[in-house]
Amino acid sequence: MTKKFIAGVLASIALLPQLAFAWGADGHQTVGAIADNMLTGTKAGSKVKSLLGTRTLEQISVWADCAKGISPEKDFAYTVTGRFAECQPFENPEDIQAFADFVRRNNNACNPGADEETCHKQYHYTDISLQHDHYKTGFAGTNDHDIVNAIQATIAVLRGQKAPAPFNIKDEREALMLLTHYVGDIHQPLHVGSIFLDADGKILNPDDKGLDKTTNTIGGNALQCPCGNLHSLWDDLPQNFKRGRMNDFLTKKAKTIAKDTAPPEQWAVLWADDAIRNARIVFAGAQFSERTPNVKGNNWSIALPLAYERTMAQVKEESLTKAGAHLAQLLQTIWPD
Repeated sequence: MTKKFIAGVLASIALLPQLAFAWGADGHQTVGAIADNMLTGTKAGSKVKSLLGTRTLEQISVWADCAKGISPEKDFAYTVTGRFAECQPFENPEDIQAFADFVRRNNNACNPGADEETCHKQYHYTDISLQHDHYKTGFAGTNDHDIVNAIQATIAVLRGQKAPAPFNIKDEREALMLLTHYVGDIHQPLHVGSIFLDADGKILNPDDKGLDKTTNTIGGNALQCPCGNLHSLWDDLPQNFKRGRMNDFLTKKAKTIAKDTAPPEQWAVLWADDAIRNARIVFAGAQFSERTPNVKGNNWSIALPLAYERTMAQVKEESLTKAGAHLAQLLQTIWPD
């Protein structure tokens, strides 16, 4: 890596906003707010209100992330009280019990390996190699409980059907809260597309010879840059998007997005395909170091091309807009006027 390349990266990163937790509160709430706006006055909007009561899609969009505060190893206690502002509205006995109930039902039915997260945490992502043009269950990094299958499970419940195993979704209300979050997740490129590297930092395709878990960059979580790690960088929003300042603008853009013509059960696959294309933009022009020795887990350094901040802002705006539009369109398809 040249000094000029790295210096440009550092200069660009210095302009980036303070990192926050996840496509987090701000990103997911933006998606929910767009959908709320688009559903105003519709039958689907009325159905949402009947299921959520006084809460909105914007407010419950973080529910599935906040449920991660339940610790199975501590008798399913909620252990992050006061830590995340977006979760504080749920920090009451009734909601904490709902978190614990969901996590109990979705803790280990997928038979997670010793080195894998609990099942409900795996519902939020998949890791498709960028050599593929499309999502397909069976590729390395996919499974029957990844983000695509999780969305399809919530759709089934909202249509009055039972969620397929290993998902255990209690009712329509829980399905709606999960779906609102998962639609946001699947539109974050690094929740779908991943890059796989050998020990020398060279890109490889895990489907050529079988998956070696030591090659997975885990959606960018194993790629370190001056900003922290690449996944966290992509989870955060530009400062001007935070606290809903761009919601009206994004809603207007979302209303121009055409509805998918395929059956809604196929939409999650189409959204994943779109995320893979965006993930290629995420990694375009990047350079990778050798794998860092003597570090627990996979770890490489990544150097980003100049003008990367501008690229991120464009992809994030497009992804958030589509996520809000797609959520509203899906709910209107499930509960048509």
